[in-house]
Amino acid sequence: MAVTTSQAQRLASQFATAAAVVQGRRIGSGHVNDTFEVGDAAGRRYILQRLNTMVFRQPAVVMANIVKVTSALAARVADPRRRLSLVPTRAGEAWLAVEDQCWRMYDFIADSTELTPPATLAQCAGVGQAFGEFMLELASLPGEGLQVTIPDFHNEPHYLARLKAAVAADRVGRVSQVPSEIESLLAYETVSHDFDNTAMPLRITHNDAKASNVLFDTTTGQPLAVIDLDTIQPGFVVNDFGDIIRSCATTATEDELDLDAVHFSPARFEACTRAYLAACHSVLTGSELAHLRHGARLMTLETSVRFLTDYLEGDIYYRTAHPGHNLERARNQAKLLADLDRHWDWMGEVIEAAIPRTD
Repeated sequence: MAVTTSQAQRLASQFATAAAVVQGRRIGSGHVNDTFEVGDAAGRRYILQRLNTMVFRQPAVVMANIVKVTSALAARVADPRRRLSLVPTRAGEAWLAVEDQCWRMYDFIADSTELTPPATLAQCAGVGQAFGEFMLELASLPGEGLQVTIPDFHNEPHYLARLKAAVAADRVGRVSQVPSEIESLLAYETVSHDFDNTAMPLRITHNDAKASNVLFDTTTGQPLAVIDLDTIQPGFVVNDFGDIIRSCATTATEDELDLDAVHFSPARFEACTRAYLAACHSVLTGSELAHLRHGARLMTLETSVRFLTDYLEGDIYYRTAHPGHNLERARNQAKLLADLDRHWDWMGEVIEAAIPRTD
């Protein structure tokens, strides 16, 4: 159900803003949630979001995790521009339930902007730094202290099994159009088990650590806050690193149609990696360091598989702009994956060289 700006303003009035809400506008380019910027009569601005409960079927669990993480960050990070802060409802609740919908509000972080990848080298370093610092701040909180919001998230064998099921069902008759795309992704079935039987610990992880989920200061260009915490749950930190690389170390956005323009960028990879490890290497285990490049490969594989699966299932998950949009995205990410594979040994060398030494 579409939400108008005027409806969003009325809902915003139920939150504990400094003054009456007087304006609002739809913002953002996310695939899942509806996001609005609203302002009150005192001149303060806020971010109002409707959580997509078709994707996040347990909104109370999502919000409980977000409350725990934002509270932990508030105790550790003094500058409010460097973290998300929830605005409670006027009834003192963390979120608002309206006809099975979940609405929440955050303080607006002034003079900030999202990135539109591909990023510059400095911005790539900023993304790596932001997520490295985010992980470091939460490293003392055990991953099992949070609840699972999406079961099997970043479970690569699960996603390949779902792709196979979508191929077998062929519910919208698209399988015959994409035999080579299906074959190329299923060829990674052995790779999808890279994290089986590892010694990596479960941590509190973001699980959607892409470049567009970091806010940057519009004046200094420095990273500020990590945003979009809906997928916060127990996970492997290497998946967060992998999504940083997938979204930053590329020469094109995931919507680029010209596959000749889609390449893995060694320079961007190195910028992300060095900044990320400079921020959080001290708390990473040997197994995590050894599997960082595996995270980059698996997250790129996962993204391509999920886009292709959604295409075969009839575009029921991701928001699309036109027919074939998910297929275009799947091909784009598959091209990036193949190029990343060609740099496999080199990536390992860069990671090893980027680990700060204390001896």
